[in-house]
Amino acid sequence: MKPKIVTEKGWTEATIDDDCEFSKFYAVADLLSNEFNLTFSNKLNDFDTLYWDFEYKGNNLVLHYNIYLGISIFPRAFKSATQTDNELVLEISTLLFQKLFDRDWSDFENGETIGTKGSESGTIILDIENSNGARLTLEKECGSIPFAITIGIYGLMFHTHFESELEKANEYVTETKYRVNKIFDLYDVSEDKRDDYWHSKHDKKINELAEMTEMSVTKEKPAHNSTLPKAGRSWWQKLFGSE
Repeated sequence: MKPKIVTEKGWTEATIDDDCEFSKFYAVADLLSNEFNLTFSNKLNDFDTLYWDFEYKGNNLVLHYNIYLGISIFPRAFKSATQTDNELVLEISTLLFQKLFDRDWSDFENGETIGTKGSESGTIILDIENSNGARLTLEKECGSIPFAITIGIYGLMFHTHFESELEKANEYVTETKYRVNKIFDLYDVSEDKRDDYWHSKHDKKINELAEMTEMSVTKEKPAHNSTLPKAGRSWWQKLFGSE
């Protein structure tokens, strides 16, 4: 997956996330500071919009947030931007997007499950876990089914999806990772601020994830804590064990 790129305005603007809260903007800013060693200046903060200038490889860019438009990066010079300005927008936004996409995911049990038998009786070829409390497992040769993808968000939902081609299976994994990330983004909002709109958005994203699969939700309820301990807990216990 990649940032959404718009050039019709006369400069390049890369949208990192078009539906997010203020907390996501600050997380992105922290990532740019810590992972890319960038420093922000000229911070313009309004009640619904933020403009934070930064320099990347000697060129002036802007990290922007609006409650209706989300997070984007564009050249500080707007229509006067040089080709290099626009190319660097593409470069930093792509790197940033990938960092955000992968930052909470790692090999489950340090990769020790690869090659073992999975829950769909196939051979596990991909097994990753999100540190906030989710797991994605891809199996091959599941009886008469070529590929099976199991997705669990601990204490919230469990699905299995089937594909006939590896390419399609990998595409499904990528799309699911993105949707799981978006669900966990919602949990950055403190519980006292989770109003009806928050719950509506939460339910919508869960339903969208459910609609991607061929099996219905086995168990569904709002997670009180999106990060659960891992040690000594089986796959089934992680999904449906006591909180």
